[in-house]
Amino acid sequence: MIWELLTVPATAFAVTYAWLAHNFGEPFAAFAKDFQFAFICTIAVLFIFASMIIMLKQAKKLPKSYNVEIVDVYGQPVAIDGVRQVFKTYEAAESYARMYRQNFTQYKFRVVGSQNVNT
Repeated sequence: MIWELLTVPATAFAVTYAWLAHNFGEPFAAFAKDFQFAFICTIAVLFIFASMIIMLKQAKKLPKSYNVEIVDVYGQPVAIDGVRQVFKTYEAAESYARMYRQNFTQYKFRVVGSQNVNT
């Protein structure tokens, strides 16, 4: 008799729990899984857009041209005939500055960015 009093509520609880898990738990878990995937994809897309915006803002701030400044041993600016001083890319300006450092040891050469387009 006591076992019947304990097993009837336990069985009812087990059936109710199984029904709730089947009708509410599993659909909610599937929704949560899909929602998690959608949330991660949305965050990834937002991160890519934010990165692109930041990169484009930085690209606008880059110099339009690069100048090679020439300074003598006393720190005075100097202009040497036949030496190219304005370049469109940093790599070209730095390459020429290295070559000038080897050829003209009495001068110092420095690459400086400029917003003016001088060609």
